[in-house]
Amino acid sequence: MTTLRPRPIRHGDEVGLFCPAGAVVDPARIEAGRRALESRGYRVRLGAHVGARHGGFAGTDAERVEDLNGLLRDPSVRMLMAVRGGYGCGRLLGRVDVDAARRDPKWLVGYSDVTALQMSMLARCGLASVSGPMAGVEFARGIDAFTQEGFWALVEGETMGMQLGNPPGEPWRVVVSGDAEGPLVGGCLSLVASLMGTGHLPSMKGALLVLEDVHEHLHRLDRMLVQLRLAGVLHGLAGLVLGQFTDCGPAERSGGWLGLEEIVREVAGDAGIPVVMGYAYGHEPRKRSLPWGLRARLRAVAGGGLELLE
Repeated sequence: MTTLRPRPIRHGDEVGLFCPAGAVVDPARIEAGRRALESRGYRVRLGAHVGARHGGFAGTDAERVEDLNGLLRDPSVRMLMAVRGGYGCGRLLGRVDVDAARRDPKWLVGYSDVTALQMSMLARCGLASVSGPMAGVEFARGIDAFTQEGFWALVEGETMGMQLGNPPGEPWRVVVSGDAEGPLVGGCLSLVASLMGTGHLPSMKGALLVLEDVHEHLHRLDRMLVQLRLAGVLHGLAGLVLGQFTDCGPAERSGGWLGLEEIVREVAGDAGIPVVMGYAYGHEPRKRSLPWGLRARLRAVAGGGLELLE
């Protein structure tokens, strides 16, 4: 499938904010995110149901997908950005207007639960998207300079040859050394695992898989990585990059559980692919933004990095 890459956005373009998963508890965050984007020189449109609530969701499934589809279909909107993640994107899959995305590709920005939407769109119509900061989270709180610079470089500029390494002084750890090339895929590990067997996960064969997660016990991370191995995913990859695993520890305080690096070595160490850990990507305030679907080169050596090839 051909990858559909949206054009770079320009100051004065319209950015559509939508809330595809959890409800926004503090409405002030929506306004703060809007102001931050407007200060960059963009016009901002809010989805009609951004402030809605249905249990813990930001409105009913029908309301949330209506906002998403409306922004996908509107030619004046050049980028879609989630207000927040949470839980609920999976309930929208199969109802998203992929034909609108094919006709008019535009950047779809978010991370965490938004992984489900991004992987589904990449699988179903080849739409490249950006795993990056969200309006009601990073932009509302005051975005970190490293995070902001990397994000805007991706959506506003020419990405060929862009270096996607860690911040200075924060090297990653090489688990298995080597070089590899392939399209970037991945996101939140628990979401990637949940999409297996659904038709909403793109092919991982020959891909560079980048994973992160938050608030997961170590045995659950082990279980999900084993699931990827048993499904034949790990041995078909070009390379594996592990990012930030925030607040992920043992379920029992008594300890004795393997650490994440030990788990990765035992589960993925024999896959015959380069593997690195400690990549600055995930739920932390300071992180890289990544363009899903675009090809990159991984150099899994001390002082190595990640470079975009298109």
